[in-house]
Amino acid sequence: MVKPKNVIPDKSIKSTPLPRRFLDSFFAAHLEFRVRLFHVLAMGGTLISFAMCILSTVNFTGITQVLINAVSTVLAFSLLMYSRRSGRYQICYMITIIAIFLGLFPMLFFSSGGYHGGMLAFFIFSVVFTIFMLEGKKAIIISAVEVLFYIALFLAAYHRPEWVNHFESEQGALIDIIISYATVSVVLGVCLYIHFRLYNAQQRQLDEQNAILAQANRMKTEFLSNASHEMRTPLTVTSVNVQVVMMMLEDMGENLNDPEARELLENAQSEIMRLSRMVGGMLTLASMSEDTDRVKLDYTALLRSSVEMLRLTLNEQGIALETNIEDGLIVFGNADLLAQVLANLLQNARAHTKNGAVTVNAEKHSAEITVTVRDTGSGIPREILHSVFERGVSTGGTGFGLFLCKTVVESHGGRIWIESEPGNGTAVFFTLPVYEGQIGGNQE
Repeated sequence: MVKPKNVIPDKSIKSTPLPRRFLDSFFAAHLEFRVRLFHVLAMGGTLISFAMCILSTVNFTGITQVLINAVSTVLAFSLLMYSRRSGRYQICYMITIIAIFLGLFPMLFFSSGGYHGGMLAFFIFSVVFTIFMLEGKKAIIISAVEVLFYIALFLAAYHRPEWVNHFESEQGALIDIIISYATVSVVLGVCLYIHFRLYNAQQRQLDEQNAILAQANRMKTEFLSNASHEMRTPLTVTSVNVQVVMMMLEDMGENLNDPEARELLENAQSEIMRLSRMVGGMLTLASMSEDTDRVKLDYTALLRSSVEMLRLTLNEQGIALETNIEDGLIVFGNADLLAQVLANLLQNARAHTKNGAVTVNAEKHSAEITVTVRDTGSGIPREILHSVFERGVSTGGTGFGLFLCKTVVESHGGRIWIESEPGNGTAVFFTLPVYEGQIGGNQE
């Protein structure tokens, strides 16, 4: 027979006092705020009802009052233990609202002086706790029902004073009001204390996590930036060497100028340039995760300057560039990123248009600016039109251009979409919100 090994008892558990362990089981840090709140309510209800039961017995206020407080004590304690063991808190919330707030409280209202007693404080207490424990429309509807129900009780006590068990003296009414006021104040104070303590702890944890994420994000961006610069240098050298070899082949004459070799070199040059653009796109996407400075921008001037920088390149390829950019367009954003959007769209139009035309329109509609870049090129195949804004989807480019445009536009609160027919050109539309006094970065 194998003897069981000696188990070393956990001294920390034994050294913790029993009352402390009992409270920790109901207010542990991992428990949801509503759960802790309900435990406060149930414990407070148990203690208060028990005290009122003893007080009613000692003062001989009547068997009805004693029974109501006794039932309230048993019900509150039962809900506390049942909820802790079963975890079915939503059911316990509803039982509390129906049985205590809408059941026992009205009985105590009529048996404790009506609106001349202290139950008014408990009615406020019940509405507050209903909003705390429930969520959304359910909380609003049930709390509104409680308010209307309690108003109906006030009217009933006013029109039917014989239903109310009035206090025999002003002293009795005063004691009841003081006890009710103090009880509700203590319970609500404890609940708010727990709530703000939990909130502050979660806020500190969130700040720590945000700091860690920000540091990791900066490290990622720095790594990508360094990698991008390191990759650009050999890419540039390789591109220059390929061009030199192509020129040397041309100088050697027709006998040594092999068409097949020239085609291979041209393909290599094309792939080098594509990889270079991809590296630039990756760096731009990575830098967008950092907080970029956004300011009030003259978007009209930005669009016109961006168009003029590419006009000569387009004209050299036989592409006419037409513009219709409205005056006075103002946005709030990052100038470099927004300029990159238009540059990417014009480069795409140039790549798919031969001896055609490209049109850039920008106009204000209500609270947003709509920009349209339209070409008369080859269009986009229908099978990829629905996914052209996804990363890596391309008809021969890097697959980063339109994805970058979408990311930038949406980060500025805008929308972007595309219309295209194979052989009938492409139109890309995007919107940006009009500047409305936003604050950030360096204001002009």
